Order: sequence, then C-alpha cells, then structure tokens
Amino acid sequence: MSEQQSRQPLSRLLRLAAIAEGTTLLLLVFVGVPLKHGFGIPEVTRLLGPLHGVAFLTYIWAVINELSLRDQPRGWVLKAMVFGFVPGGTFWFFRRSIASAS
Repeated sequence: MSEQQSRQPLSRLLRLAAIAEGTTLLLLVFVGVPLKHGFGIPEVTRLLGPLHGVAFLTYIWAVINELSLRDQPRGWVLKAMVFGFVPGGTFWFFRRSIASAS
C-alpha cells in the first residue's frame, strides 16, 4: 500500500482551524491593517489581532495533533506550518492536500 493510499483524511478539527486561521489572517492583513494605518482606526486590529492569535495557535496545535495521531509525513507538517504564515496559504495548501489524498 502506498503512502497516499494509507493516509487518512484530514481531521475535522484541522479543517476548521485552517479555515479560522486563514480567514482571520486575511481579515487582519487586508482589512485591519489598512484601516489602522490608512484611516487611523485601530479598533479593528485590537479585535482581530488576538482573535487571529488564538486561531493561529489552534491551527498549529491541530497540525501537530495531525502528525501524532494520523502519522502525516514531516514534510507535510512543515509545509502546513509555513503556509500558515501566508495570507490565503492555508486554503491553497489544504485544497491541494485534499485533492492529492483522493
């Protein structure tokens, strides 16, 4: 059995964490930062900053959890973490992961 055939589907927790992390990062970068620095409205970043922090930590925890429980390859885990720093990266990465697993 090949590695792709033995790999289980991604957990629900990881999918939800990736959506939350990706959404909050996009909102923070493309809405919060322009409002703060362009229009002098810092309230949005005061709300989105901590919200994104919690979403990011949950995402990293879910990726590590996926490594330990579902035995994902270490390269996959490294890519999942790197794409967590790129706006929209989690959406692209997990779409590719789901497509390559099926």
